[in-house]
Amino acid sequence: MVQPADHQRGLPQIPVSEPIAPGSLETPDVDEQSDCESEDESAGSPDGSSTHRTKTFFQDARQRKPASPRDLEEGKLSKSTSSSSLVSAQKKKAQAQLALIPEIDPFEYHGLDSSPLPPKIGSRVYRYLRWNFGSVYRRIFCLVFLGNAAALAVLIAKSVTSGGRLFTFSQAATATTANLLAALVVRNEHVVNALFWVFGSWSHSLPFWARKLVAKIYSYGGIHSGGAVAGTIWYIAYLVLLTLDFQTAGPVTVLRSYIYFVSYTILAFLVTMLIFAHPHLRIVMHNWFEGIHRFLGWSVVLLFWAQTLLLTADSAAASSTSIGSALVVSPSFWMLVVITLLVVYPWTRMRLRNVKAEVLSSHCVKLSFDYRNVYYGQAVRLTDAPLKETHAFGVVPFPTAAPQAPFSDTSSSNTTLSTYTDPNTNKQGFSVYVSSAGDWTRKIIANPPTKIYTRGTPQFGILRVAGLFKPCVMVATGSGIAPCLSLFVQSPTHPVRIVWSTPAPLETYGRAVVDLIYRTDPRAIIIDTRKPAVGKRPDLVKIVYRVCEAEGFGKEGEEPAVVVISNQRVTRKVIYGLESRGVPAYGAIFDS
Repeated sequence: MVQPADHQRGLPQIPVSEPIAPGSLETPDVDEQSDCESEDESAGSPDGSSTHRTKTFFQDARQRKPASPRDLEEGKLSKSTSSSSLVSAQKKKAQAQLALIPEIDPFEYHGLDSSPLPPKIGSRVYRYLRWNFGSVYRRIFCLVFLGNAAALAVLIAKSVTSGGRLFTFSQAATATTANLLAALVVRNEHVVNALFWVFGSWSHSLPFWARKLVAKIYSYGGIHSGGAVAGTIWYIAYLVLLTLDFQTAGPVTVLRSYIYFVSYTILAFLVTMLIFAHPHLRIVMHNWFEGIHRFLGWSVVLLFWAQTLLLTADSAAASSTSIGSALVVSPSFWMLVVITLLVVYPWTRMRLRNVKAEVLSSHCVKLSFDYRNVYYGQAVRLTDAPLKETHAFGVVPFPTAAPQAPFSDTSSSNTTLSTYTDPNTNKQGFSVYVSSAGDWTRKIIANPPTKIYTRGTPQFGILRVAGLFKPCVMVATGSGIAPCLSLFVQSPTHPVRIVWSTPAPLETYGRAVVDLIYRTDPRAIIIDTRKPAVGKRPDLVKIVYRVCEAEGFGKEGEEPAVVVISNQRVTRKVIYGLESRGVPAYGAIFDS
């Protein structure tokens, strides 16, 4: 793993251990990889461990038992506490402070206030409408519908003034194609990268309130889903009008029977795609969702071509014009051409790449590529079965200079510094970390590839907005730390605070990753959820809120913002728990 060069921050004196052989690593529980969250932001961890520990401190003092290190700091001691107990507690904490991964309560170890958080803003209904139902993603979704409502209003106004029909099935077909085109354009990697360059990279000089707004650019998925749903509704209107026109025109011809068949098949495919795109079904049937979205999507495009040609032939026969002349003047035809190019283009960028695999543990493998350079916040799509499934992984650029070793060994007279140097330093390329999260990732870890397919170009994601805020509090659980490493490597001087909660971080991801985190943020909070004193579900909302307080939240001037990289459940909980208390927080949930 790489470490930023020439980083001149103060660093903790933490013992250095010898490199760990992958084969000797302890096997962490896969189910625990991202199982780190708070069930109740106001009251502490879900099992009440934080509150229970606080109560226990006072009970121990009353019962004349040795006080905790936190009681020692706050002066909450029983008069009968013995001096030997004081010395023992202080020695215990001093030993804990030398640990690479602390084994005591994170609030106690890092000196964070463990008292209850301030109340959330407003009433429950207000918070639901503001940060749940009224998320930026849903607002963009609604704006797409408002745009379609405006288009419908224009058609109605024209029909009223002209005294003609409300609108024709050809107009409904044009509206359908326009919405589907918008849904595909916003998913194109070059369009996404352009949006992040404008809003996520060139907006540093904007005032804080403006940066908080433009940082929501990752919610562009609302255009994709909004356009797809609106296009399906327009298509239903198109079918109704088409059926009425054909029924009033006399007997159904063979050509029109084909048009019926193709048109209603398209509707069945569109509705099926929308059903499987529902968030709940995407969780429980992800492989089905991906396959249906891909193959039915391709089928719909082909059927649209068939439908367009059939309708054009039907109208050309009625008006005695050529099919070519009718196509040239059809807006739907030209939009369908662009849609087809957008679908085909990423597959023309598929390449079989050489890859160097380094197994870090039985639950994580590092894949290194040398075919291009990348930027922090980007992700690359990998697959070994292109037609079956594709997976996106955050990239970590190769470092541009060899870092100095951050830690010295204070456990003995030997003060040899850690001498790890990434062999890819100053080379072209990047790495990705594949952590066990499903059948495909487990297969890659068990049988590391020497070649693998990449599709399209690396694409920016949520992490890119972290560069807009100084400081930025980076929150990750499990393998969510991997995309964050790209920022730490490529922008080592950017002020960040790091909170990482995961089981067995050292054994799973290796010493180099932990070293890089401490080099980037000497006060980093790394929580090993396997430690009994920490608990399986630390209160991330409270921890992050207290870190934001320490970094100036609530004071005039620059305020910190939080970026969360985790699974859907943890991300939703942390984002809501912080935003409902006024802390700017960002995290991708599905399309976001």
